[in-house]
Amino acid sequence: LALLATVPADPVTARPTASGRRPVAVTARPIEAFRPSEPTQRRFGPLEFLGGLILESDDPEFGGLSGLRATDHGRALLAITDEGNWLAARLATDDTGRPTGIADVEMAPILDDAGRRLRGKRWADAESLTLHRVDGALEARVGFEGRHRVTAHRGGTDLRSIMTAPGRPVAVPAEIAGLARNEGLEAMAAGPAGSPLVLIAEAPDAGATTIPGWIVGGPAPGRFRLATESGFAATDAAFLPSGDLLVLQRRLSFFGGFSMRLVRVAAADLRPGATVAGELLLASQGGDEIDNMEGLSVDTAPDGATLLTLVSDDNFFWLQRTVLLRFRLVD
Repeated sequence: LALLATVPADPVTARPTASGRRPVAVTARPIEAFRPSEPTQRRFGPLEFLGGLILESDDPEFGGLSGLRATDHGRALLAITDEGNWLAARLATDDTGRPTGIADVEMAPILDDAGRRLRGKRWADAESLTLHRVDGALEARVGFEGRHRVTAHRGGTDLRSIMTAPGRPVAVPAEIAGLARNEGLEAMAAGPAGSPLVLIAEAPDAGATTIPGWIVGGPAPGRFRLATESGFAATDAAFLPSGDLLVLQRRLSFFGGFSMRLVRVAAADLRPGATVAGELLLASQGGDEIDNMEGLSVDTAPDGATLLTLVSDDNFFWLQRTVLLRFRLVD
């Protein structure tokens, strides 16, 4: 547990680097059942489990996936790692939407506003990701912890063009800079361009029992709080087409290992000054096919159904796994 919680105190410097993308060989092993003890169970409350993959690579920079966005009916993936890299891939699926494999995987360093690679954990610890269109171009925003901040990376019309775009600073509330070093902006969500940006810290601030969150921009900006069960941290968030907010939560315990929760916060409840808890949609049990779940994305299937894609951060630790899960929101 101590190893997983440690954040190295690397020097705060940046170095020039080639900004190009490079291919990465990744293999995928299927996950047939979310709950192996009940292999035929597909429904978990309002969610239908479609399938999953265990992703593996010998590349030393592969891993640490901590933010995820899916487009093209869940088939195009863009992710960030907590060592300061982008990852893009194509997800192969069958007619039901079940993931069957991964292809065309590329990685590239996340760049600062001068086009340099971020060096040192305090600068490179990317934890959250949003994706939207601005004037026809795709733009990603990346939330960091350590040196808490948000940067915007505007590419062209191709998703992967974001991977070589420099990151300009995005204005966020000043109090975010005072968050604990390893409990920064783990969750970030945004709707269509021009809509407010929602930021959620990983854990309660000093002396509090609820997690701080911020609504940035829009007609009613301000701070709210997220109530959660003891020990559960917020690790990602994404808006549903309805405007409700999904929040992914994770807990690590010495005897129980990793646990996961997924809650839905009604759009009407998300306002400055509010304390929100949300409706519990999914809670993992011992033995479920999860790991350190940190990435959540929402996309729409060709038939209009809402698809949820989750991914885990393996902490670059050999006992952990990079797990990708796909659910359909039924209700």
